[in-house]
Amino acid sequence: MSDFMVIPAIELRGGLALRYESVGMGTRANRVDPISLAEEYIEAGAPMLHLYNLDGPFIVSGVEHSGSVLAGAERNLTVVGELAQTFNVPLQLSGGVRDIESFKVVRQMGVKRAAFGSSAMRDPVMCKEALALDAGAVVVFLDVKDGRPGSQAWIDSPTVTAPQLAGAMREAGVTSIIYQDIDADAADTGPRAAEAGAVGAQGVQVILSGGISTLAHIKQCAAVKGLHGVIVGKPLTMKAFSYQQALEAAKAGLSARK
Repeated sequence: MSDFMVIPAIELRGGLALRYESVGMGTRANRVDPISLAEEYIEAGAPMLHLYNLDGPFIVSGVEHSGSVLAGAERNLTVVGELAQTFNVPLQLSGGVRDIESFKVVRQMGVKRAAFGSSAMRDPVMCKEALALDAGAVVVFLDVKDGRPGSQAWIDSPTVTAPQLAGAMREAGVTSIIYQDIDADAADTGPRAAEAGAVGAQGVQVILSGGISTLAHIKQCAAVKGLHGVIVGKPLTMKAFSYQQALEAAKAGLSARK
């Protein structure tokens, strides 16, 4: 399974992890111990964990953020450090890593890969500076809507495609991209695996995020050449399927690759 990873996601809010459950026609987010949730996934065989900081930037001033938002981000940062010290699996972190200072902080804490989002799209120079410090630790979110990347400053063209943008990033030294279809979860149409695979064909490792809610979706993604893995969050916490079942689905998809 080294050619395709199923990466469990842990959402952090105020220093606790969110675990979802069905309630009537919707869902409810319960706050649980993040160490216990991480241990559950690792014991099931997870090769990596993706951590979402839902409380915003880690490195901020009191002018920008204060009160509960700032306190929540600081508690999340403490949890990230505890996870890095407790478990011997790579941690991939997103949310709050927006500049060189925060990149340095999370790397010093033991985070293996820091995922830049809109900051990397707006500021290629900053992204290249992070790459110069530690290229293997840099992951970039490529947000895609209706098949097109969102606002970005890498290529001066309103019609740039996701593969073209990925190619420009690869030339700058980016080796890992998280392809995030921002419509997929809301539309409930499943992941756009083929489009993500086309980005992977540019010579970067692509992990898909968004739209994955069933084992069939995982199998579909694993069958696509150019995809290196998927991030799965809510379905695992809701017990829609187990992590072991997710691995089996990925194995079946990977065997079908052409």
